[in-house]
Amino acid sequence: MRKNHIWISELLVIILVSAIVLSLLFLGIIVVKNDLTIRRNNRTITYAKSNWNSLAATIDELTEKHLVASTLDSFALGKLSDTTLWTLVDLVYQNSKTFGYDPFLVLAVIHVESMFDPVAKGQYRDGRYSGAFGLMQLKPETAQGVAKALGIPYSGMKDLFKPEINIPLGVAYLTQQISQFKSLKLGILAYNQGPGTILHSLKNKQPLSIRYYNKVLKSYFKLRKMHRVLEEFEN
Repeated sequence: MRKNHIWISELLVIILVSAIVLSLLFLGIIVVKNDLTIRRNNRTITYAKSNWNSLAATIDELTEKHLVASTLDSFALGKLSDTTLWTLVDLVYQNSKTFGYDPFLVLAVIHVESMFDPVAKGQYRDGRYSGAFGLMQLKPETAQGVAKALGIPYSGMKDLFKPEINIPLGVAYLTQQISQFKSLKLGILAYNQGPGTILHSLKNKQPLSIRYYNKVLKSYFKLRKMHRVLEEFEN
């Protein structure tokens, strides 16, 4: 009987240990499963947040573009076709963000240069053609140099009448001048008059002609004021 009692006790211990092991194994499985679920949920939350941030950024961009388009339409007195209007807004917005500009500064330069006419041919005040073309009034040799530096395909003068080529080249050239002179004012003047003219004037301590710069600022502040009014109205 004693031997049977010992055997039964050992059996109970084995059963108890087995039960404990199985319980621990079961708990381990639950812990692993919960950990996997938490990780999966975290990935889902991260993905959802990323999508939401992307969606929010897209909404902000579309809202901003809409306000820029409304401002430009009012500024141009509704004379721009929808195609020209939205082409300008998309290209100016994109390139302004790329180079770190206020879109309205680029629009102000375009306004002074070409009055938003994609096929504009530049003229001096005496009526002679200047040899500059398109929205940002670039000369073929200037455009070729900038295109080569940026790796932008450029096939000659006819490309300057294409906004998708003219605007990136124009904004890049403006950036070059501002960087060279380390001055927004001098950079804008160099864009119009050529860096050689500005360097010559500075070297010889000659007064600079700032008529062009003032015209750009006038257009810029007018665009900014109209944008502020529209923004307040829509809010």
